[in-house]
This record gives sequence, C-alpha cells and structure tokens, in this order.
Amino acid sequence: MVCDFMKEASGCQCRRILEGDVYMTDEAFEKKDEKNAVRKQMKLRRIGMTREDRFDKSMKIFEQLITVPEFKRADKVYTYVSMDNEIDTIMLIDYSLSLDKRVFVPKVTGKDMEFYEISDISELSPGYMGIYEPDVNGKEPDFSRTGFMCMPGLAFDKSFNRIGYGGGFYDRYLSQKNKLYKAALAYESQVLEHIPAEDNDVKTDMIVTEESIYRNLDY
Repeated sequence: MVCDFMKEASGCQCRRILEGDVYMTDEAFEKKDEKNAVRKQMKLRRIGMTREDRFDKSMKIFEQLITVPEFKRADKVYTYVSMDNEIDTIMLIDYSLSLDKRVFVPKVTGKDMEFYEISDISELSPGYMGIYEPDVNGKEPDFSRTGFMCMPGLAFDKSFNRIGYGGGFYDRYLSQKNKLYKAALAYESQVLEHIPAEDNDVKTDMIVTEESIYRNLDY
C-alpha cells in the first residue's frame, strides 16, 4: 500500500536556518517532517503488538535470517542490540557466537557510533538511551567494516530505503568506506511501498521479515 501520510515535496527555496552545520532547504524541511510522520505511525504500530506477537515474529525473522547465504558465509556479524519492541537480536548474537562467528555490537559516543567485538552477552550493559552496549575498556573498535550487518529501523520500503530513529548514526557510520552486507530486520508491517528518502540516506541490501526476504538486486 502507498503510505497515506506522505505529502508531495514542494519548492526548493533556501531557509537560512542551520541544522548542525548545514543550511536546510524547504524541501529538506518537508522531507524531515514526512519522516517524522512515518516514525510516529510506525512507533504506534509496534506499541500495539503484544509481547507474544513480538516474540513469535522475532523467532520467524531469526529462522529466516540464518538461512541467508550471506549470513552463513560471514565470519563477522555486526548487529544492533535489541530493546523494547524491536526485533529481538539476542538469540542471533548467541547463535552467531555458537558458530564461532565474530560478533560486533555498537556503542555511541557523542554523534558517532563504532562497533566493538564481544564474546558473550554478559559483556553488555545499559548505555546510550538505555540501550545495551559493549564494555570497551581496553578495546579498539573494529575498523575493517567487513562482514554481515543487521540494521534496525522504524520503516522501510521496497526500494530498500530506511527510516531510522532520527539520530543518523547508521547513515554516518555507513558513509565511511566499508564492505558490509546490510540486512534490515523488520516486521512485515514496517515495510511500505514508499517512504521519504534523502541523498545521504543509506539503503539496505536486504530486508528480512517474518513473511518475506526482500533482496536488493542492485547490490
């Protein structure tokens, strides 16, 4: 279905208002408003899920994911650590470690995000926004950026665009040189026909839901 809370973008007049270090155009403001509308709608959809429904769909997504050839042959897995009503990734972390894959999870510092290797779930503790993050004492982040990545998000579309939570962490991280195969984990209800996207938004290579596996043939 076409997202009914989308609006046509209007002219490109420049407003002399800074966001970060960049002047935003009228079109950029409108895209931001459209994205926020999608975020609000998707958050409401997820809140409406029961705990049992979330667990059942997370399990189906996990079972789909581990059949993917790109995951099977990956030596290194980069994944978010799930919280609240996100697709569960704890079982994925445990399973990957049981296969002797190297597992890397993110830690946020300021506006930056880096991935650090863990060997056990016990190495995680609450960090940025209450999200569980790795203990980085004495550790260096991974700079190879090579492997299989599981991405979170609030909405996706069939052109493989992604709307995250608004912090821009994944877009900034993935704007750096990398050889990561990017798989988004999503409930089927989060996959829309079209969502607003900007030039600096990083597309996914795959979307895995409880019902389908969508592949970006441009990869």
